[in-house]
Amino acid sequence: MRIKRSAARLGSRYLRAMRALSPVAIALTVGLVLGGAGLADAATGGNFILGRANHETSAASLINSRGTPLKLSASAHHAPLSVNRKVMVKNLNAQYVGGLSASALQSTGGDAFTAPSSDVPVDSLTKVVSTGPLAAGTYYVTGSALVAVAAGGTEGFCTIVKGSAPSTFLQWGGATVPSSTGSQYVTSAETLAVHVNSGDTLEEWCETFSASSFVYNASVTAIRINASSGTTPAVAGRAGDASNPGR
Repeated sequence: MRIKRSAARLGSRYLRAMRALSPVAIALTVGLVLGGAGLADAATGGNFILGRANHETSAASLINSRGTPLKLSASAHHAPLSVNRKVMVKNLNAQYVGGLSASALQSTGGDAFTAPSSDVPVDSLTKVVSTGPLAAGTYYVTGSALVAVAAGGTEGFCTIVKGSAPSTFLQWGGATVPSSTGSQYVTSAETLAVHVNSGDTLEEWCETFSASSFVYNASVTAIRINASSGTTPAVAGRAGDASNPGR
């Protein structure tokens, strides 16, 4: 009988102790016991257990009203974050993509064209079009012009140069023509890859050796190459002086 009474008193004390605990404390205690024993993974509304696979049936959110809510760090040669499929993640911005920064990936370039139905008189070497200041980088450049060589002229040429070095011809095009014929048209086209320092320009200069010659529809286009597995291009074309384009 004494044993039964002692057991009853012990059970009564246990029940009073449990009643004294709040529901939150009871849930936390149970969660710690189960989580520590590794018997259950987190589910919607449950605990998030580090080092275990956690499963949710609805989206979870993390909010920090005073700063960055989540910071991920990984050891060398390991990504701090991975996803399970190739999909667009809304509003996700990355500072680097394939080792390139956002500014390196930004599409930049420049172009210039003569106005429709206009012409540029040339006899000595003359600048006909120029891009605006360019960002530093490697550019794919094309230039073209229609050179109207006046009667008695022998050739018409155009060249691509940097604004910082107009006497160094990077690439040139054009042709010689018989001097015995009347006025003739020469098409000039230039294509090259070239590295440009910040703030420099790319220009097209043309020249004939006959007064009253003109250049029509001149243009230069420079498109920056954002990424490449190749090497930095050498200076393309021939170097010449301002009075002797490409010869």
